[in-house]
Amino acid sequence: MKSFLFSNGQLVSSFDDRTLEQAKNEDIERMREFSTMAINAAGLDEKTQLNAIAGIYEPARCEAIKNYIAACRNEYLRCKALILAATTNDEADSVTFIAPNVEEGL
Repeated sequence: MKSFLFSNGQLVSSFDDRTLEQAKNEDIERMREFSTMAINAAGLDEKTQLNAIAGIYEPARCEAIKNYIAACRNEYLRCKALILAATTNDEADSVTFIAPNVEEGL
């Protein structure tokens, strides 16, 4: 577990007793959650995603929805590769998920 000690709002010290494998697994799961949050924040709930896959919406919107989900997946895979290549817990923890831009009218 990674622990932090603060005094008067300032970080005094930190302690990380996770193995590298544990840190990587936690960080990969965090990236998966960020990807899901980005998709949901774009207004693409499960029903909307299924409607796009089924072609319920106009073709341009269906394609835009699928492209956004693919972009989130690609960002997750980029982050996962960096985490798996990390050689320290801090290196794995430093990977940042960058949510793709949401197209107008998505």
